Amino acid sequence: MKYIYLLIFTIFISSCSHKTAKAQSKFIISGESQYNIENSLERMSVNLKKKNYSIVSVFDHEKEAIKLKEMLYPTKTINFYNSKIATKMISCNPSISMEFPIRVSLYNKIDGTTYFAYTDPEYWSLKHNIKDSECLKLIILIKQDLQEATSLIKKKKE
Repeated sequence: MKYIYLLIFTIFISSCSHKTAKAQSKFIISGESQYNIENSLERMSVNLKKKNYSIVSVFDHEKEAIKLKEMLYPTKTINFYNSKIATKMISCNPSISMEFPIRVSLYNKIDGTTYFAYTDPEYWSLKHNIKDSECLKLIILIKQDLQEATSLIKKKKE
């Protein structure tokens, strides 16, 4: 068990190193989608529904920016929730409730390319001091579910 904590600590420390100004946090998993935002959202949702996740909400940041007469490229935050998993996780440490619902960002850049991003669930074990083996397994399950859902939209390397 001591080695698991050492491994987690090592990952945490190595993730904190800043190599370049453009470096993405190791705690954020991101990639390019081969679809637009709406199609990406639909494909991810269908996959996650099969795993008992539901869409709690979709927040449209671009729409809010327009209300302020500001320009923002299309950006949406999708909130997914699996009550069974969330309940078990929160019983391990109530502070992890701030991670639920699970948020995934879908956004466009200037060239119209769509990207996705979400916090790596493994980071939660550090952030919320999760040590319970059952809860750690659930964190891995959530990560796998998100990886599978985003693999359906991820642009294939040519």
